[in-house]
Amino acid sequence: MGFGNVTSTSKTMKIIDTEKKISVLIVEDDLLIQKIHKVMMTKFGTEVQLATNGKEAVDLFLSGASFDLVLTDLEMPIMDGIEATKQLRSMGVTSMIVGVTSRNQDSEIQAFMNAGLNACYVKPLNAEKVTVVLNELKNI
Repeated sequence: MGFGNVTSTSKTMKIIDTEKKISVLIVEDDLLIQKIHKVMMTKFGTEVQLATNGKEAVDLFLSGASFDLVLTDLEMPIMDGIEATKQLRSMGVTSMIVGVTSRNQDSEIQAFMNAGLNACYVKPLNAEKVTVVLNELKNI
């Protein structure tokens, strides 16, 4: 429910135990960031699927797919993160949607948040940020 840096803890990789694997959709056009985020989320025991733009993410949900968590970039070709988030929310998607962006201007982050995000972080994600997101997800 916020954005920016997360303070470090000694139990970074520990999250609340869950009975089923958390499903994550990573929506990112940069292949390096996509790989970093996939490796990070996999280390946390989540099931990961990839999309390279917002339209692919929307199409996945339209086809009946569902995810517990959507990590979406702001700037992507075809459909950006703002438009994708707006469309997902208008479709009734209640998944936790977290923006991940290289932008750090408050006005851009606020516009992204206003689209319907639960949180927004500057990329790349690290273990501390992922821990916070997964723990927040379990409290929803």
